[in-house]
Amino acid sequence: LVPIMQGTMKLILRWGLPCFIAECGYKIWWYVSGASQIPHYGNIYVSSIILCTLDLCSWLYRTSIFFLVCVLFRLICYLQILRLDEFARVFQRETEVGSILLEHLRMRRNLRIISHRFRGFILASLLLVTASQLIFLLMVTKPYADVDILKAGELAVKLLSSIYNTFGKQISHVLI
Repeated sequence: LVPIMQGTMKLILRWGLPCFIAECGYKIWWYVSGASQIPHYGNIYVSSIILCTLDLCSWLYRTSIFFLVCVLFRLICYLQILRLDEFARVFQRETEVGSILLEHLRMRRNLRIISHRFRGFILASLLLVTASQLIFLLMVTKPYADVDILKAGELAVKLLSSIYNTFGKQISHVLI
């Protein structure tokens, strides 16, 4: 189980690290180039550093919650595989068909519930990402919108990062 979880963490790093690097680069550029437009208290540089750090921590927290659900799903699936292995051993020892079928039906029901809940999570996150991107796109493309490189870059980075993370969750579901 430990090598499996290490493989999961490598998968998360492969999917999450490029998004985090892109988000860091964009946020640092955004706060450096648009520092005069941001409300600040006291020193503008200290305020920008604090706001940039909090913004990146917020992104990291939101992304970590999504990946945590994926890791928990993988862990539950592997625990179910261990349970199936134990069931196979009991099947070789046990001769009573009724108890074997009851255990089989219970495991099948659990797997169906787990799978449907995770599919619901993927669907809900996909709808949330799509709705947020659509709203942001409509705000940027409305007539007389104040559009500059900062807002357009925000849209591009958020869109690519959200899509990248959503596909990462779907791949983690398929790899099980």
